[in-house]
Amino acid sequence: MGVSLAISKAAAAHNKIPLYRHLANLAGNKTDKMLLPVPVFNVINGGSHAGNKLAMQEFMLFPHGAASFTEAMKMGSETYHHLKSLTKKKFGQDATNVGDEGGFAPNILINSDALDLIVEAIKAAGYTGKIGIAMDVAASEFWKADINKYDLGNITVIINI
Repeated sequence: MGVSLAISKAAAAHNKIPLYRHLANLAGNKTDKMLLPVPVFNVINGGSHAGNKLAMQEFMLFPHGAASFTEAMKMGSETYHHLKSLTKKKFGQDATNVGDEGGFAPNILINSDALDLIVEAIKAAGYTGKIGIAMDVAASEFWKADINKYDLGNITVIINI
């Protein structure tokens, strides 16, 4: 990664263009209109990244209803703080410790309980319909070599926001 970044910076400097323009050119974006991607916020960790019983590895906020990158950051930050308060209230101070990937690692056993907590935080922040939930299920973690199949356990989730 370091070598790739150094080469990219050198190429941009050689061409006398900003790094973002050089990377856009490499990606085939030749227009002048540049957009920042929608940020995604890792808010609850499970699986091997958290030391709790959640099967899913990451639960994330996806502020798709934001008009700008700045607004998306504000929406994510406000919802994160509501989630922290709700998590602390329901599970205690220890539940606001973070896992390996930076999200909270509450002792939640069922994936739908984590989703319900996130939905409650989104509502408390006032962003219902503007923030979605993304998940990294880390499907490779479900493979059990000793029985030669995937053990999906309790991962069924149906949720309406």
